[in-house]
Amino acid sequence: MSNQLHVMAEQPVSARYRLASRAQNALTHDDLATELLKDFNRQNPLTVRSSEDIHAIGKKLELSGETLCVVINRKDDVIGMLHMKDLIGSLPMSLASQRGSSIADLVAQDVMRPVWSLPTIGFNKLQNLTVDDLLSTFRELHSDYLLVIETVAGEEDKVVRGLLSADELSRRLGVSVNTTPRPESFSDIVHAVRQTLG
Repeated sequence: MSNQLHVMAEQPVSARYRLASRAQNALTHDDLATELLKDFNRQNPLTVRSSEDIHAIGKKLELSGETLCVVINRKDDVIGMLHMKDLIGSLPMSLASQRGSSIADLVAQDVMRPVWSLPTIGFNKLQNLTVDDLLSTFRELHSDYLLVIETVAGEEDKVVRGLLSADELSRRLGVSVNTTPRPESFSDIVHAVRQTLG
């Protein structure tokens, strides 16, 4: 048996070529929910320090092509998540106005979504869910994200294994997930409460 490499030296000029693409958008309700997991064991997330200014974070996100980063403290503990939407929404302007400062004075910790405020799901439980189960979960929670947590034997700390995004689910499944947007200011919260109370 020969191990020769067969190379085609010439191709006809009229030949057409296209890029190979993953069937990334082909997602069904019966697929496993893990298909949507941004798994931090496979791809390290962009991390920023809690004290880093939001302008620098915006540039990092832009240069990396990412839309989300993980916020860590001095001890490298995960303390929050920060999406590009959090940097360009009304929240930074509202916070700066409340403090009598400028947006340039704001840091990650000011506008991040604290890790304790995000709904979580265990990695083992996620492995048994379908995309349809995940869709129902996001609709119940009215959350943009679901933090995936893993417990490591012999360790006290929980490990952030990854993240699930309602936007990604919506895009890949072609359905609306959350109809109510996340409140970004105090007036948004008051408005949401008034609507709920009637």
